[in-house]
Amino acid sequence: MHALFEEAGKFMAGRILSEADTSAQVELDSGKRVKVKAANILLKFEKPAPAELIAQAQAVAESIELDLAWEFAPDDEFGFADLARDYFSENATLAQQAGALFRLYDAPHYFRRAGKGRFKKASAEILQQALAGIEKKKALLAQIDEWAAALGRGECPQPIREQLYKILFKPDKNAPEYKAVVEASRATHTAPLDLLQKAGAIDSAYQFHWKRFLFENFPKGTGFPAVTAPVIEDELPLSTAQAYSIDDSQTTEIDDALSVQGLGTGTVVLGIHIAAPGLAIQPGSAIDQLGRARLSTVYMPGYKITMLPDDVVQTYT
Repeated sequence: MHALFEEAGKFMAGRILSEADTSAQVELDSGKRVKVKAANILLKFEKPAPAELIAQAQAVAESIELDLAWEFAPDDEFGFADLARDYFSENATLAQQAGALFRLYDAPHYFRRAGKGRFKKASAEILQQALAGIEKKKALLAQIDEWAAALGRGECPQPIREQLYKILFKPDKNAPEYKAVVEASRATHTAPLDLLQKAGAIDSAYQFHWKRFLFENFPKGTGFPAVTAPVIEDELPLSTAQAYSIDDSQTTEIDDALSVQGLGTGTVVLGIHIAAPGLAIQPGSAIDQLGRARLSTVYMPGYKITMLPDDVVQTYT
């Protein structure tokens, strides 16, 4: 006597060596002996040989049209042998029963598992949603293949170009753009950065490093939300000194200056004058939070990224 059984989500068949009420000792074709719970045994048969039945059942399973099987299936819970009799004939063969089992098990979007060898068909609405999801996934996989092929030809699709720095430095590994780059990289045996450079995604070394810097340090961009600079209500006494700021002619942040008084006398006063936006900006205010987030203006040759919006800077400069 042989048995077809399920073990850890896989169907296997073998010769029954011994059997008790709750379990059976089964010998597989490989010679390995396994203890199988009685509840996991789905079919018992004399012929054909276990391996032959598995092969026949797999062939039958491939021939079963799921849409038609779903139509044949009753609305209530049913067993795989019941569907085999409805789909094939009242005298469904052992291979047809096992084939129905395999097909049902591999189609959870059509049939929900309701126990060992038991199933319940999905409602029409749920089935439609599941099939739509499957088609969407197929379309996405096709899109990934198309993008990967383009990269392999030295072309960079626009969606990948738009996600370039995110793909390289902080990738979402579930994103189709990232998957396309990985697939193309493996297919061409080329590192992702070299692959994208050959595809024309990186215009220049300067732009690459500049945008990488922005991506890593200013992921939300360098702009500012709309804020209004509060006026200084408690003015400090106005100095009579003539103060001079030693800065470049293009300077926009004049925040410190020097003055000298009493030249030619016995007493010389050196003045250091500092802008005092703290007289108006209150802790916890929107402008204060902007400053705390950046902490400093970023200076570089020919360009800078200010700590605060320009209109705020000009209010207190």
